[in-house]
Amino acid sequence: MITIFTPTYNRAYTLSKLFESLQRQTSRDFEWLIVDDGSSDNTEELVDYFSKNADFKIIYIYQENQGKHVAINTALKNIQTPYFLTVDSDDYLKNNAVDIVYEKLTVIKDSKTIIGLASPIEMINNQGEAFPNKSLQSEIIASHNEMAYEHNVIAEFSLILKTSVAKKYPYPIFQGEKFIVESVISNRMDNNFKLLHITSSIVIGEYRSDGLTAQIKKILSNNSKGASLAYNEKMNNSNIPFANRKSFVKNYWDYESLHNKNFLLKLKKISSIRLKIYILFYFINRIMKKTFS
Repeated sequence: MITIFTPTYNRAYTLSKLFESLQRQTSRDFEWLIVDDGSSDNTEELVDYFSKNADFKIIYIYQENQGKHVAINTALKNIQTPYFLTVDSDDYLKNNAVDIVYEKLTVIKDSKTIIGLASPIEMINNQGEAFPNKSLQSEIIASHNEMAYEHNVIAEFSLILKTSVAKKYPYPIFQGEKFIVESVISNRMDNNFKLLHITSSIVIGEYRSDGLTAQIKKILSNNSKGASLAYNEKMNNSNIPFANRKSFVKNYWDYESLHNKNFLLKLKKISSIRLKIYILFYFINRIMKKTFS
């Protein structure tokens, strides 16, 4: 029923902890798919060791280094189970995670609009202490944007998605770029689908200084086409409150400007007249401040 999918790149030093958490699962009714995005460490040898010692199926796919989003596309081409759960290489599962997933899937399996589960990730620091997190008091059926802007819940979630739906939303790929924010896909899905947000955490995530979160601004600047696309689609999403879209349009403009110097072309990609006026006044005010400072 479920594939646990892990994209990885030079994270052999963290994979054992995830493997051990899979070994401890109270239900073994799953398979583990690892897409190795061009690792140069001993990831392949380590996975071979896992395969010889696991009592569940392990599938290993190696690809040239292209980025996590391409690894996700590769996974979607190969997943055969009805559902999949993505667990990053530096995260690990609680012992009863798979059981919780199966229990909750019975609630949504016949729904046409609810395409998966969202479980809040329990984040911890290097000392094993949990970060403060706004926990859910009850289950909520909502899209990503509804959670953020109607329920005021901003958190990282583990997603268990229907494979057949996710296959219709591959990540866009830009030549020479190896990163795009995952929200570009959730934003596209939000127009048609919702998730059942459950109260139980099934994944524990450790904050790492070499992780994406710690380096996000630099990464976005180095992958400006993907970044500008993501913010473009958010600023043009009428389901997002206008106040938030004003922030997105500035981010779009900054990242778009790194590869597109045409002012009118950049302005043309903003569909809202109000946002066009806002960004024009934003630049006029910025110029005025520089002139008279």
